[in-house]
Amino acid sequence: MVKVSIVKCGNYEHQKVKESILQSLGLIGGIGNIIKPGDNVLLKVNVIIGFPPERAATTHPAIVGAMTEIVREAGGVPWVGDSSGAYGYTAQSLELCGIKKACEEYGGRLINFESTGTYPVKVNGKVLTTINIAKPAIDCDVLVSLPKMKTHQLTKYTGAVKNFYGVIPGSGKARIHKQAPTEERLSEALVDIYSALKPRLAVMDGIVGMEGEGPTNGTPIQSGMILSSTDCVALDAVASGIMGFPHRDILTTRFAHERGLGTGELDRIEVTGEKIGDVKADFKKSKYLYYKLPGFLGKWVFKYAENVSWVEISEKECKKCKICFNSCPASAITLEPRPFIDREKCIKCYCCHELCRNGAVKLKNSYLGRLFMERSGYMPES
Repeated sequence: MVKVSIVKCGNYEHQKVKESILQSLGLIGGIGNIIKPGDNVLLKVNVIIGFPPERAATTHPAIVGAMTEIVREAGGVPWVGDSSGAYGYTAQSLELCGIKKACEEYGGRLINFESTGTYPVKVNGKVLTTINIAKPAIDCDVLVSLPKMKTHQLTKYTGAVKNFYGVIPGSGKARIHKQAPTEERLSEALVDIYSALKPRLAVMDGIVGMEGEGPTNGTPIQSGMILSSTDCVALDAVASGIMGFPHRDILTTRFAHERGLGTGELDRIEVTGEKIGDVKADFKKSKYLYYKLPGFLGKWVFKYAENVSWVEISEKECKKCKICFNSCPASAITLEPRPFIDREKCIKCYCCHELCRNGAVKLKNSYLGRLFMERSGYMPES
């Protein structure tokens, strides 16, 4: 039976984080069963667009530093890499979120996936058939996911499986969003990507997570834990359960389980260390998600979501940095003479909201949509 460990950790002090990770790894068999001397170990972090660590949007540098040190002590060669959600911003993002400094301090090799080249990998996917994957994710001996525990506007939850979206560098992520604009299609595409990889380990930063309008514009929440597993799917099932999501509502977990890529059913997972019930945090969910609606009604609401919710850019807060403009997969954004999102073109992928470092992109609900959700008990009153 696959194991997922949960270990309490209350702060980001280096030695405390390192000891907690080692304890967590010990509960699933120990780092020696995963990393052998001489192994090139890729720590796939989550940098998005380079928010500072206190925003709780990215993998905390303390996690990166501790894992880099642990890999070196196990005899491995630590690589630390990712690609930004916006093309051309990876180097800046790795520096702004503190990961570059942590990597340098603890002896890791920092890798910008935008500069490594890609391999075209063929998969028997539901959405994707050939995926251009950053070479280090294929060339490494041991692939490790280092996700942040967060809610997500479109997929509800983001964790160990979705973290591998970052192995698609350049404009590839935007093209996938255009090809797979709905929650279901994007989740299938994410599992397609996951199927092309062979991760050996996942260690989740759940010391301070993000609730609400994640993955970047939510609210930090002191969740106080680190999770580890050799099965990314199982880790996601446990983590999403801790956050208050029925694990089968997380489509990346369900689809990966159904394809035999991991274990996504809680009754088939051995949870070691803390019990789920004892650490349950019940994260606030986005006001704009309809996941609690009955299946047929949720699909109807999503299909006609333009009548319920949309995104807007605040002219006052917009700095015209062009990140949203350059990253929009539907080319729905114009910035002159004023910031504007064309609702006819918008595919509601929320990339603009996720990538805006200034908080200028706002999520809006119509009065009828807000009233419907409040009266139905599926959305908190604001």
